[in-house]
Amino acid sequence: MGNTKASNPSPGLTRVTITLDVEDLQPDPSLPERAVDMTNWVLDLLSEHGVRASVYVVGELAKRWPQLVKRIADEGHEIGLHSWSHVPITNQTPETFLADCHRGRLLLQDLSGQAVNGYRAPMMSLVPSVAWAVPLIAEAGFTYSSSVLPGPSPLFGWPGLPQQPFQWTHGPIEFPCPLVRVPGFALPYLGGTYLRLLPNVVRRYGLSRSGSDEALWAYCHPWEFDTEEPFHLHEHIGMLASRIAWLGRSRMERQVRRLLNDPVAEPLGELALHLPDDGAALPFVDPTTPPTIGSAHWADGRLRN
Repeated sequence: MGNTKASNPSPGLTRVTITLDVEDLQPDPSLPERAVDMTNWVLDLLSEHGVRASVYVVGELAKRWPQLVKRIADEGHEIGLHSWSHVPITNQTPETFLADCHRGRLLLQDLSGQAVNGYRAPMMSLVPSVAWAVPLIAEAGFTYSSSVLPGPSPLFGWPGLPQQPFQWTHGPIEFPCPLVRVPGFALPYLGGTYLRLLPNVVRRYGLSRSGSDEALWAYCHPWEFDTEEPFHLHEHIGMLASRIAWLGRSRMERQVRRLLNDPVAEPLGELALHLPDDGAALPFVDPTTPPTIGSAHWADGRLRN
């Protein structure tokens, strides 16, 4: 694959890194596994636009489909870990979390021939109640994470964290999920559900309001492009979130093509290598004494049910 379009951005337009979370929402192993075909479809779309992305792969899926990981690496994308199995950190113990991070990272490195430096928690589930995971991410060998949503969320969020990249004390660099603040809400306007369901003007508004110190990244999942998959209930996210996961899929390709036609930044792993690029130190955040988080029930995932 050729160089990403980040090398020649258009004047006045903000560059956004493209990220892909490769996971399988298959709730029952007796159902057809659709994740591989849809991931290949998205990889074709990225290749068509000459874009290199950060691709975070669930370890269990990588173990079943090693050729998929090899294709991702061969086409110049950065590979990161999206946990060993796609369950929130809040459902894990420190011991199993660390062991799964180790084996997932080693597997992806073996399959890809890359140094795997990036970790992304399922569903942005790095929240105050599992602050113990922060030093373990670094202990497992990851130099950066993109695992927090720095605002209230009906799934998982950590209100009060910076919106620009920061350094965890005794942990990795963190690239927080980009948000745009509108009256009464803070929206992760560049990713997933919000790309599918919100009008494009919201994305344009968010980019126009973004700070020069933010690292902007969009996220999507292969299943979001799958318009033929029937509805399934996923117990770990609840009925409402399961319904939302099937809404707006017919719009996803059009919305992502708009992103790919705009200036695209390099993968997050490459951004991490030259942070900060202005000689100033990144802000430090101690996960054991986090910033004020507001209403705790917006930060621990209870509303997903």
